[in-house]
Amino acid sequence: MGLFWSLFICQYSNSEVHFKIAMLLFLLLGLIFGSFLNVLIYRLPKDQSIVYPSSYCVFCEKSISWFHNIPILSFLFLRGKSSCCSKKIPFRYPFVEFASSMLWVWSYYNIEDISGHFLFLMMSSCLLVIIFTDYMHFLIPLELNLLMFLSCLSTFIITDKDNLYSHFFSMFLLVAYFLVLMWIVSFLMKKDSMGYGDVILIGVLSFWLGLFDIFLIVFFASLLSIIHWVILKIVKKDDNIVLPFGSTISLATILIFIIKVTLQLETNFF
Repeated sequence: MGLFWSLFICQYSNSEVHFKIAMLLFLLLGLIFGSFLNVLIYRLPKDQSIVYPSSYCVFCEKSISWFHNIPILSFLFLRGKSSCCSKKIPFRYPFVEFASSMLWVWSYYNIEDISGHFLFLMMSSCLLVIIFTDYMHFLIPLELNLLMFLSCLSTFIITDKDNLYSHFFSMFLLVAYFLVLMWIVSFLMKKDSMGYGDVILIGVLSFWLGLFDIFLIVFFASLLSIIHWVILKIVKKDDNIVLPFGSTISLATILIFIIKVTLQLETNFF
């Protein structure tokens, strides 16, 4: 509680010193939380506990010492290789830690209230995990969808209770729409066009952001998927390309939310 109280004081103080301290705290917390997100990315698709055992090498499964588990710094110190078996550490690990820290720092600069910080960091962190789990395993963990929904619900009960009905309306309408669309397209194409995880993800995001933003997100996610498909088509020359739509939806959501808040765009269509 002391840490969060310090963050609160730093966030709402006009002192330049407090400002720098708060920014540094957000940066460090983002790095630490990013390390935990890497655990989720690796363990959730394998149905492993995210608590036990402690961090271990993904190649030889030996425990990792705490000084070899410092976000980004350990990767640089070890020159991108495991300390126990000298295997190359995937670049995803420092990238996720860096991306998480940037999301925390951005939220400090651009989101004013504590509830807004909490909701954005929960949503963006879960979406960052989904980007990689769906890309690598074509899996959107149900636990993350549930966590995002509960985070939105608890926040809206406190801050937007009068409009709670509209949030549920957006969610149910979008889920129904994309379920029907998925069934029709799958029937016509004689193969799966989307997964139920994608539909659930869209429903949760519509509960968070509303109808117009979700259609915008799906539009840009579709463009990203088309670009991804063209690149894979040129490189692999394969006719049976399966794309992780959940990854592009998650990426488009983070980018569009950041653009809207940073540029203070408040129209219903963006």
